[in-house]
Amino acid sequence: MIRFGWVDFSSDDRTRVQQVLALLKEPGTLDELGIGQVRDAFSDLLFPGFSTIQTRARYFLAVPHILLDWASLSPKKRRNLPLERYLLEAENELARTLKTNHEIAGLPLDGIIGHTMVESGGVARRPSSTYWNGLKLFNIINSPKSLAEFCRDWKRDAGDYSAVDAEEGSDDADHRFESDVRRPPGARGTWRDDVTLNLSKAEADFLSVHFCTLKELEHSVAGQLLSTELADSALEEKYKRFASFSVWASQQTSLSLISKGRIAQAQRFSDAIEGAHIIFNGLLAHEMEDDDLAEKCLGYFSSWRARVAHSNIFHSGALVEWLDAPRALGITVNPRTVAFLDDWNEAMLNAAPKKKLEGLVRAQALKNKPGRSLLVRLPRTKSTWYGMKELEYRWSTARGMLSDVMEGKKCLA
Repeated sequence: MIRFGWVDFSSDDRTRVQQVLALLKEPGTLDELGIGQVRDAFSDLLFPGFSTIQTRARYFLAVPHILLDWASLSPKKRRNLPLERYLLEAENELARTLKTNHEIAGLPLDGIIGHTMVESGGVARRPSSTYWNGLKLFNIINSPKSLAEFCRDWKRDAGDYSAVDAEEGSDDADHRFESDVRRPPGARGTWRDDVTLNLSKAEADFLSVHFCTLKELEHSVAGQLLSTELADSALEEKYKRFASFSVWASQQTSLSLISKGRIAQAQRFSDAIEGAHIIFNGLLAHEMEDDDLAEKCLGYFSSWRARVAHSNIFHSGALVEWLDAPRALGITVNPRTVAFLDDWNEAMLNAAPKKKLEGLVRAQALKNKPGRSLLVRLPRTKSTWYGMKELEYRWSTARGMLSDVMEGKKCLA
């Protein structure tokens, strides 16, 4: 059994590691070729505040609700009850309540964080940590601090804080509880007896405002779709895949040029690197003597190469374009990955034979994970696919959040 550890300097570091570990369990995230930094940079530009391990929009409201519930306790109770413990217990209770209410209402349990674990030790992947970065980006939590730092400082300063009687909170420093945490509609006192993951109109309107009004989020996909009233159209089933959504987005004149440009760049990178992941699976199929996968990869590669041949995806400036997103965020991409992308672009420009491309992919896989690549440590069981193919970024998560908001907006109350 392989064991590993890490040294972290803050709870944000710890949360990032935990989220990476959780991501490794998600299908289609295995990064055998080391392009995850580029993919994630595009994801951060297009879908800031969202993560693939988030489930439903309700939790953007639930976490501040819980924090303000603690703030509403008497000063004596706040001093005797650490916010961290209160938050943990409240998140477990919320999971139980949502599970019960969904079962009674005949609603699916999918999306309820911890519904399978809450009776056997508590919620493992806690909403507060999973949604914290998004809560800060959307200015629902008005603080640069990590979750642990926030909880510690709130408890320490609790005697000097006071709450105000307002749904949207206050910017008044004399009412610091609700200047730090915006109070969502209805988030006062105990949970509604019938609370579910579905949003009320007021809750949906609250999130809609926070998803699209901050200046630094004005070109995000969610912000653009909500502010231009294109969200319903974008949520049609035929645009479920990022590739089909990107084609639709390119035709929308009301979307900002910056947003459309980023969407198009992300899709071109996905198209470019898809062939490398097809080849990787073909190499793995050969090593595993999996004839079904090998035949599938032959068909996929032939179709892919024909598709990109006339799309101008590979050109002299392609590498600069692919690295534009990490550069915009100040991210330094691993030099091995940069070299591979450069070689991949050059090989495709020169119509290199498949054997040459296979050599590039094999070398990159072995350099990216020395001794740990699936090409070395063959999977114990066969699968229909290994790792990435076409990139979806965080469109699936964003679709879910936007769907919750748009459904809520249609409610009468």
